[in-house]
Amino acid sequence: MAESRYALLVVDSATGLFRSDYSGRGELAARQMALSKMMRLLIKLADEFGVAVVITNQ
Repeated sequence: MAESRYALLVVDSATGLFRSDYSGRGELAARQMALSKMMRLLIKLADEFGVAVVITNQ
């Protein structure tokens, strides 16, 4: 069986994923920390598997 390999990972509307969980300015620091954690994970995945990552934001 042929081995599948992915070359592109697309995250559509990165901050949209956090809007419902973190609302208001009082949670801005927590939202930024969660977003930063997600970005570090995406960088790690890109490096480890040699994939391109495209992130959109609205």
